[in-house]
Amino acid sequence: MVALPEDDARQFAERYPIQLSGGQRQRVNIGRAIAMRPRLLILDEPVSALDKSVEAQVLNLLVRIREALGLSYIFISHDLNVVRYISDRVLVMYLGQVVEEAASEDLFAAPKHPYTRALFASKPSFDPRNRVKAAPLTGDPPDPVKAPSGCPFRTRCPIAEPLCASTRPPLQGVLPDRKVACWAQVPGASHSLAPKPAGVLQ
Repeated sequence: MVALPEDDARQFAERYPIQLSGGQRQRVNIGRAIAMRPRLLILDEPVSALDKSVEAQVLNLLVRIREALGLSYIFISHDLNVVRYISDRVLVMYLGQVVEEAASEDLFAAPKHPYTRALFASKPSFDPRNRVKAAPLTGDPPDPVKAPSGCPFRTRCPIAEPLCASTRPPLQGVLPDRKVACWAQVPGASHSLAPKPAGVLQ
C-alpha cells in the first residue's frame, strides 16, 4: 500500500533508517501507522523534510490511502500549498488558539481573520510582478505562557482596537459553515469594522 517493492521487503526490514532515503522513511512510517487499521491518523509536518518531487509522491500516496481505508487525517503543516491540497477543512491557529475555521475551498478563496490574511500574504509568488514589498506582519509573537489580554493576535494586528485588548473574541459563526475569532467580524461589536446587525441600516 505504501509503494515499497514487495519482493524487497526482507531487505528493507533489515536496514537502519539512515540507510533509507527520506521518501522511503516516510513510506515506512506511514506503513507502520496504518498497520493497525486506525480510523484517524495525526500527521505532523509529514512532508516538510522532503524535496518537492518526493513530497508530491507522498501526498498522493496519503490521498490514495485515505480513500482506500476510509481514514480521517488531522494534518498539521505550515505549508499552505500542502494544506490546500490535502485538507477538506482547515483550522488556523495562532498562539495555541483557533482563530479561523472553514472549508478549505472557502478559506483559500476569502480568508477572514487578519492572521489568516497575513499568512496568505506571506506566501511567495513565482510572478516577479507580485513580489512582497513589505512584511505582512511586524514584531515577534508574544510568549504563549504570558499571552496578551484579549485577542492573542492583537499585538501584531493591523486593525486592533481597544476592544481587542480588553476582551477575547469568541470563535463564532460569521457565515454558514465558517467561524472566526475576530471582533471585526462580529455583527454589532464595538469594533469600527464590525458589520451592522441584521436589520440595522448601514
